[in-house]
Amino acid sequence: MKPTGVKAGLGRLRRRIGFDGNELRRDVDRRQRSAGLLLLLLFAGVGLPVSWLIARNAYDSGVRAERYEAVTRHEVDATVLKVSDLASGHRVTVTWREPGGQVRTGSYDTWYRAVVGEHLKLWAGPTRVSDVEPRRHARTVGEAVGAGLGAATTAGLPVLAAYLVVRRRSDRRRDRLWDAEWEHLDAGRSR
Repeated sequence: MKPTGVKAGLGRLRRRIGFDGNELRRDVDRRQRSAGLLLLLLFAGVGLPVSWLIARNAYDSGVRAERYEAVTRHEVDATVLKVSDLASGHRVTVTWREPGGQVRTGSYDTWYRAVVGEHLKLWAGPTRVSDVEPRRHARTVGEAVGAGLGAATTAGLPVLAAYLVVRRRSDRRRDRLWDAEWEHLDAGRSR
C-alpha cells in the first residue's frame, strides 16, 4: 500500500521531477529535467510578470471606464416614440425629461421589440441614450482576469511546446539506449 498524505505526495513529486539522487538516472534524464526547469523558470520570470501587467492594465482601464460612465450617465424614464426594424434588431426612438426639466429625444439600437408609447428605464449620457446600464465593477474584474489568463496561456503555450519537443527527443534517445542495452544483454547470453 502506498503511503498517503502531503509528505508522501511531495516525495513522489520530488522523485518524479528527478531530485532524488538516483544513480540509475541517465544523462538524458538529467538533461530533460534541466531543460524543463529552465523552461519553467523562463515562464515564471517572463510569462507571469507580463500576464500580471496585462491584467493590471485591463483592470485600470475598466476602473476608468466605470468612473467615467458613473459620472456621465444617469437613469431616465423614457417614452417610445418610434420603432424601426433593422437587419439585426430594432432602432428605438425615445423622448425623456432631464432632471433640470429639459425634454430630450434620442435613438438607440436594441434586440428588444419595444412598442410605441411604452415607458422604458434607459441610461442617458451627454451624447446618446442606451438600454445598457453603466459598467459594473464585476465586469471590470472579469475582463481583467480573462486578460491575465489569456496572456498566461499565450505565454505558456510556446514554453509547453518547447518542453514537449525536448521530452519527445529525450524519449527517443532513451528508447535507443534501451534497445542498445537489450542487444548487449542478449549478446552476453548467447555466448
